[in-house]
Amino acid sequence: MADEQPLAIGFGDLRGFTSYTAERGDREALRVAERFASVVRAELDEHGGRLLKTYGDGIMMSFDDSTAAVLSVIDAQRALSEYNEGHPEESLCAGFGLTWGPAIRTGGDLFGHSVNLAKRLADLAKACQIVVAPEIRDRSSASSGFAFRDLGEKKIKGIGRSRLYEVVWRDEAAVLSLPDDSLDVILTNDQRLVLEFAKPVEEALDAVRAKLDAGANEKGPAAFLKRKMVERLARDLPKWADAARRFGGIGIGVEHRLDEIDATFTDGELRIELPDGRRLAFNRSQIREEDARRFLAKLESLRGPKLT
Repeated sequence: MADEQPLAIGFGDLRGFTSYTAERGDREALRVAERFASVVRAELDEHGGRLLKTYGDGIMMSFDDSTAAVLSVIDAQRALSEYNEGHPEESLCAGFGLTWGPAIRTGGDLFGHSVNLAKRLADLAKACQIVVAPEIRDRSSASSGFAFRDLGEKKIKGIGRSRLYEVVWRDEAAVLSLPDDSLDVILTNDQRLVLEFAKPVEEALDAVRAKLDAGANEKGPAAFLKRKMVERLARDLPKWADAARRFGGIGIGVEHRLDEIDATFTDGELRIELPDGRRLAFNRSQIREEDARRFLAKLESLRGPKLT
């Protein structure tokens, strides 16, 4: 008979893996996926966690204790950050999701609502982010010193709406979040700028294109307009996918020293120049002027006067 028991269940997946596989090939992608699993497995072993399985760019894990689960994933994110410092050409960025609840154990696998929810939370997590269900926050030991950020109620695909929390594992000094939840720009007290991007847009764009393609052979005015939309989408998709790769893929730096960047706020636009030539620009529709100026003031105070 299958064994059911309460567990902390977690998923983690690499960002930019699909694009990396297409560009570098299956063997190179497999090597990167195995490196990711190896880094995380070391932290699971340290905290009594179990690596249940790997699947392409992702991993599934479980714990008997919720506090150990949070500690393990925090240490995994820190280990990935340290790995990236020594391998800037192969930055490994992952989003993690954690839940607590009953799960049915059959062999080496788990089934149940908590399992499905944990996977959805990993999908919702931005690169380098840890998103947890309320039960994880509520059960975590008060003496652990964890910091949680309330993310509010989020719509979870196939499940409904639920209040979620982020585990704040960095020593953050300031956070600038875009209103569409696509990006968090974080300043840390150890003088780093961190970019946390939501999952790349390729899957969503491909789904839209497939839906339009399904009716491309229809006749009539509506069908004509639909075909035009398909043509435009097919033309624009590579540009959008390229933007996702440039800012959120494997091998793309998401952490930068503050002395390597420049930032200005002019004509209502915040511009951040990254050392590898990339540029982030946010206008008034994306951020409020007072938020932008507060962000720049914090940046200046962390690294000393340099901005113009």
